[in-house]
Amino acid sequence: MKIQLVPEKDYEQVHRLRDYSFPSKYKGARRDDFQYWMEHSTTIGAYDEQKLVGQLLVLPLNMTVHGVNYDMGGIGFVATYPEYRNQGIMKKLMTKSLEKMRQNKQYISVLAPFSVSFYRHFGWELFFDKLHYSIPSESFPQFGNKIDNIKRFSFEWMNEEVFQAIQHFHNEHAMTNNGGMCRNTAWWNRIARRDPDSHFAAYFDGETLAGYIRYDIKNLTFIVKDFVVLDTLAEQALWRFVTSHKASVYTIEGDTSAASHFGFHFDQPQFKKEVSQEVMVRIVDVLPFLQQYSWDNLKESLYVSIKDPFAPWNEKLFHINKFGEIDIMEESLVETKHILSLPITIFSSMIVGYLSVKEALLYANYTLKKEAVENWMQAVRNEQPTFYEYF
Repeated sequence: MKIQLVPEKDYEQVHRLRDYSFPSKYKGARRDDFQYWMEHSTTIGAYDEQKLVGQLLVLPLNMTVHGVNYDMGGIGFVATYPEYRNQGIMKKLMTKSLEKMRQNKQYISVLAPFSVSFYRHFGWELFFDKLHYSIPSESFPQFGNKIDNIKRFSFEWMNEEVFQAIQHFHNEHAMTNNGGMCRNTAWWNRIARRDPDSHFAAYFDGETLAGYIRYDIKNLTFIVKDFVVLDTLAEQALWRFVTSHKASVYTIEGDTSAASHFGFHFDQPQFKKEVSQEVMVRIVDVLPFLQQYSWDNLKESLYVSIKDPFAPWNEKLFHINKFGEIDIMEESLVETKHILSLPITIFSSMIVGYLSVKEALLYANYTLKKEAVENWMQAVRNEQPTFYEYF
């Protein structure tokens, strides 16, 4: 079985394998969108002679971790024909993807798992609890009657000036939001191809854009796709806009973070909420990732030993001094009680803020000297990550 980058001549085979392996066949704009990302991603294939029998795409994306925006490899469209399963093809594809991401300086990776245990085996770990809300009409948020400066448009009836402002606003927010992904033109084009019926409502405080929502209305349901605001006043203004549709919709649905205390300030907060864990993260290359990481309060040297059988370049003892400088050390030179020893899964989830240091130690079943634990707790930022993009 040969593992290689897929050449242009085999792109049609990629389409066929994707269409066979996923629930619906791509047509029209969706097929065009997939074609674009196939051409612009690291598209890796497994070949039985000239036949493509397995594949995955590493999309060239980005992700903000505690104020630092990293190039990120988004793993998607992972597929194998059924007659070629259980032959180790996925192991080879995943291993090759890690090598390619490292070469491309994509030091962090995100994916949406069909099986958590499958991808956990290769080093990815859960890092975001998504809350899906469904608000019935009797619980629609009420924030009084006020005339707000709202500008509305859609992909079909575009307001280019406001849309440009929204793109800039979204990316400014992503840079300050742990887990945020900045959207370039290609990603907005992807959203337009996948959700062509999307509408936008932008709230302006004077002449300044202070928040926007992207939404759709289907089957008497107001579906919130994006909800990004600068402050509470902008949030309330946009909820007033949403509830102004109460004569034509029975339900409001959307997604937010389970850590957000969503609905706390609503008059009627007792509506249906469901938590799901749909995305996983992995640090691909620990050394350069840590060299860019934004530490909170480094007072003493930290030592972390990583276990990562699928990315052996990470299996080292990393020393972080009080200035945030990183070097590699021999484990024999440091007392074990000072070393935080973690598998790449737990380390990845902890360093992006999903697990606390104590939770990481608990799930790794590892004991560390109390002083070292306290130093790690002060150094690692604890803002919970939020990641809403889908690929």
